[in-house]
Amino acid sequence: MRIAIIGLPRSGKTTVFNAATRGRVAVGDFGARAVQNIGVARVPDTRLSRLAAIFNREKVVPAEITYFDMPGPAPGQEATPVFSGETVTQLQKSDALLHVVRAFQNPAAPHPRGPVDPWRDLDAVGFDLLFADIALIDRRIQRITEGLRGARAADRDAANKDIEILKGVQADLEAGKPIRSRALSDPERRALRDTFLVSGLPYLVALNIDEADVPRARELESELARLVTGPKTGSAAIAGQLEMELGQMSREEEAEFRGSLGAGEPGMERLIRLSYETTGLISFLTVGPDEVRAWSIERDTPAAKAAGRVHSDIERGFIRAEIVSYDDLIGAGGLTEARKAGTLRAEGRDYVMKDGDVVNFLFSV
Repeated sequence: MRIAIIGLPRSGKTTVFNAATRGRVAVGDFGARAVQNIGVARVPDTRLSRLAAIFNREKVVPAEITYFDMPGPAPGQEATPVFSGETVTQLQKSDALLHVVRAFQNPAAPHPRGPVDPWRDLDAVGFDLLFADIALIDRRIQRITEGLRGARAADRDAANKDIEILKGVQADLEAGKPIRSRALSDPERRALRDTFLVSGLPYLVALNIDEADVPRARELESELARLVTGPKTGSAAIAGQLEMELGQMSREEEAEFRGSLGAGEPGMERLIRLSYETTGLISFLTVGPDEVRAWSIERDTPAAKAAGRVHSDIERGFIRAEIVSYDDLIGAGGLTEARKAGTLRAEGRDYVMKDGDVVNFLFSV
């Protein structure tokens, strides 16, 4: 899964990127560069370590999310629309958007749009996303109009109908309704063919708070949740700078220091899990000869297609899947015991995978 990190300059996008990926990218001047930072975050999953202990496996491989830290406007252009040209093209290649909204104070890095106001910034970037889609539809209408010259009467009627439908979608966008908030009809999908609208992507918001506001994080999240609503959305409050600094430590040092601060569960772990949930992903688990691994798939994926995540040959030669749920496996104490209890079972290629299924695929090629 690929998630694009977006937001206004000096909102802490690169800080959050470092916190998520345990990266060490320099912060403070990314808006002046035209390249993305790319990094990988591990999806927290305590089930893996438990399985590794039961099966005596040394290697644990969690599922992963790839984050793209998108560059902001160049210095002096902070008031221009955030999304245009190549930036929109890059967003269209993403599976979801993570909008970092500034809620921290830092006199050394003044906000480019005046006083710190997260709710203003939330609306501003949301509007820019809608504006990008309005522009995409404009270009689609222009292409259809240009194709009308010399077209047959039947083709002209169909094209004019598409234009009418597209203008209706545009009207919804202008009214503040992102594509993710509505179900597209078949005629709308046909009219929008070859036009990938970015407001249809799953949308997460990270409210980037001061370390001093960590005790108020849940309260701030409740306020944020009232504003970030609808399908395929999620939100969380994190202290980006604190999470980045803790992420530079070893896991043991981080846990000890976090405990001394009373910082609780890592905010980035909650955000990473939220990314997973909002995009409709689940994990199935495998126990190999030397590793325990989590594999990410879309919810409602059939077993044969899930096997292809492990290797294309397994999907091609799929015979059956031996499956036991993680909870049943832990309750039984092992595979042999689960088989005796009848919770380890054989499933066919059309079985719909569940989160936490522990799987052994049988195949022949």
